[in-house]
Amino acid sequence: MPLFIWKRSYEINIPEIDIQHRRLVGLINQLYEAMKEARGQKVMDHILDELQTQIQEHFDTEERYMEKHRYPGFETHRQEHHGLGSQVIALQELRDHGGRISTPELMSFLCNWLRDHLVGSDKEFGEFLSRSR
Repeated sequence: MPLFIWKRSYEINIPEIDIQHRRLVGLINQLYEAMKEARGQKVMDHILDELQTQIQEHFDTEERYMEKHRYPGFETHRQEHHGLGSQVIALQELRDHGGRISTPELMSFLCNWLRDHLVGSDKEFGEFLSRSR
């Protein structure tokens, strides 16, 4: 059973972004399933690389929508994106230089991202769009 079951309450009602969110939640569930089977370290490289690819696409998409709709929280939101992206890059650099990343550390990072950004900041953006339509 996955750690996170997708709920409609996570949606911001922009299909392109909601699909990207589902993919990111899927990465959390992939890591969780691997950890349960003691394979967390084996999937770490894949998760980090896929995370980097997906968040870049996702952040670009969100920022494009925010600019288009003149979202007043755009600059703050973009800074959150920058911070999250920097954290992923730091984890990749640690790995690339022979450092070890614990799977619980990565899981904690991903769960915090889900709680704070997807369910928090992104949801606020979705509510803004609903009010402005």
